[in-house]
Formats: sequence, structure tokens, C-alpha cells
Amino acid sequence: MPGGLKKKELRTEDDLTLKQKNFIQIYVKNWGNITKADAAKQAGFECKNEKDYSTIASRLTNRKLNPHVVKYMDKIYKEECAKYEGDNLRRYKRLERIALSAEADKQYAAAINAEYRSGQLAGQYVDRKEVKVTGLEGMSREELENKLKELSNKIDGYNAKTIEVVESSTEQIEDS
Repeated sequence: MPGGLKKKELRTEDDLTLKQKNFIQIYVKNWGNITKADAAKQAGFECKNEKDYSTIASRLTNRKLNPHVVKYMDKIYKEECAKYEGDNLRRYKRLERIALSAEADKQYAAAINAEYRSGQLAGQYVDRKEVKVTGLEGMSREELENKLKELSNKIDGYNAKTIEVVESSTEQIEDS
């Protein structure tokens, strides 16, 4: 191959440039708080036009164009996620320190809140919410019968606004 480069599908993490690695690390570390274009700027890519940063970043994260870069991004992303998903002990300890510190400062509301959040993390406090469907399909037979009686009373009772209609034939109207 000219220039000593491998085909893109054969490239590995070892073939990444320093800028590509920096781009991925910046982008993943700031996931959700930074755009790809901003990550490309911070990684040291130089462009004359602001739109070019977005183009470069999109190409770098395109699986067909740069599979080795995206593979590296997937690896770094998994590592970053693992840090937060599997580290509950660190969270328990931190909440415990916060609770003890708040209690020592006689900030009991903060201490109780930290203790409560620690319990939530452990799954001891679960918010239970019930949803009641008000449509007819969510009602039992008894509830449906009661609703029908209620509606019938409204129609026949004081809320009724019915008009009495007397039937007459067209012959009677013409004769009059």
C-alpha cells in the first residue's frame, strides 16, 4: 500500500493518530456536555471554517469511514460506563461521609437526605406509583353498572335537558 497505511478495515487502535485518540477521549469524557465539533477543536484539529470541525468529527465517528476510530470510541465508552455502573461502594461511602459530616454540623435534614439516598441506592426505598385508568376499559363490571346508573340519573333527573317530541303526520299539518 502507498504510504505504508493499512486498509481502513484492517487498522487497529495502534494506527490511531494522537489527535484521533485525544478527540475520542475528550468526546467520551464529556459525553452529553460537548458536541463532536467542540471535541475536535479541543483535540487540536485545525480548520479554517467552523463547519469543518463538525465534518471532521462526523467522519471520525462514521463506522464505514473510520471503523478503527469508532472501535476505540466503543472501548473508551464502555470503560467510562463501567466506572459509573459498577462503583456503588464508592457511592455508599461518599453518602455515608456526607451524612456523618452533616450530622456533626447539626444539619439533620441534609444528614437524613444523604441517608435516604443511600437507602435508595441500595434499593431499600422504592417509589410505588399506581395508575388508575378512568376510561371504561379499566373499570370492573360493578363500576360500569354504577357509572351507567349515574348517567341514567343525570339524564332522567335534574340535569336532564330533554325535549318532548309529539309525532304528527304530514297530512294533519297540511290540513290545518
